Amino acid sequence: MQDNLDKFVKHVYKKWKQDNHVSEGEHVNEEVLASFYDGLLSKDEFEHIKAHLLTCSDCMDSFASNFPVVALEKLNVPEVSMNVVKNLILSEKKDSFLEIILRLKEKILEVVNTNGDCLVGLELIPAPVLRSRQIKDFKDEVVILKDFDDIRVEVKIENKDKNVFNLIIVVKNKKTQQVLKDLRVTLIREGLELESYLANSGSVVFEHVSLGVYKVEISSVEARLASILLEVKA
Repeated sequence: MQDNLDKFVKHVYKKWKQDNHVSEGEHVNEEVLASFYDGLLSKDEFEHIKAHLLTCSDCMDSFASNFPVVALEKLNVPEVSMNVVKNLILSEKKDSFLEIILRLKEKILEVVNTNGDCLVGLELIPAPVLRSRQIKDFKDEVVILKDFDDIRVEVKIENKDKNVFNLIIVVKNKKTQQVLKDLRVTLIREGLELESYLANSGSVVFEHVSLGVYKVEISSVEARLASILLEVKA
């Protein structure tokens, strides 16, 4: 089934390219793709990159692998093709990132959406169960966990005063539950690195973070291990 979807998506782009008589041209590097996703390009540059992505399967693969599915909305792909592409990427990426969307309301944190498991008291509740029980409000803090291959990432968001929060990241070995201390955790906003620390003490704390959309990267010396997409809004 996965191979069939791959072939269908490639066929859609190939046919579109043939119909519009365009060539792939030079490939786009990851920095430019990040600027495209974050809306940092001029109108002409944006349209140029969008046209390239619609005709170059290699760059589209790179774009889809490194950025959230919602970014495909920027491409204005026909609806039938968009649905296939979204389903394909979701099937490939469902375990590769943790998404957390919260709303901060005075001393209450509301879980708007997440694909991780939420810690409620001593019970670890999967996201679908959380929604079915209509559990969404948490006083002062919320803890969300997700497994990535051999590691378990624990994300704690602490509600602070004046529309700010603390973000605490702990990474453990999934089997032994031993805290890992040799990983780097980086906080990114709009493509810019804000803070980056080694988890030498067993956890990384980002203090007094303002409301907004963030990406948190967890990496070892060899590779990126996990990505967290975090949005906290009023």
